[in-house]
Amino acid sequence: MSKLPVSVGLKTIDKPGLPALRESKALAPLAVSMKANSLVQRQAARLLQNSMLSAGLASRFGDPQVWSEWLQLQAAIMQRLHQQNLDWRQGCAILAEDYALIRHANTMSKMAEKQGNFFSQWTLLLTNQASSLLELMENIHVDYGYWASQKTAMPRTIA
Repeated sequence: MSKLPVSVGLKTIDKPGLPALRESKALAPLAVSMKANSLVQRQAARLLQNSMLSAGLASRFGDPQVWSEWLQLQAAIMQRLHQQNLDWRQGCAILAEDYALIRHANTMSKMAEKQGNFFSQWTLLLTNQASSLLELMENIHVDYGYWASQKTAMPRTIA
């Protein structure tokens, strides 16, 4: 049950049955900050590792197979970005239609409700886009790192 004066349909982001925070509630901002720092450090380490793998791969870009696979990775990334762009445009179009309907409110309470709903949907769209973009970035780093490590570990043949 929410502690807010009225129910707003908020759900906990933790798993059911577990306490919301094991630490003191006063330390929650510190814990979130530390987690963000940890994630940024992990991302930086992955970038550094991928940079080193790229340096090792530089001599292999003359290999048609490596070049072809690298282009396939690029094409997959572009396809995902294109789909995300389509989703963004569709979401904006839906929001524009919803925003135009606000003028049909016949009371102040309905107008406030419709505007609140619009801003909630806008925030959700922005959150989904940011999450999708970050997920894509993480997938690119992991997939590229795996691919590059496989290619740099392969024995080189002398032609």
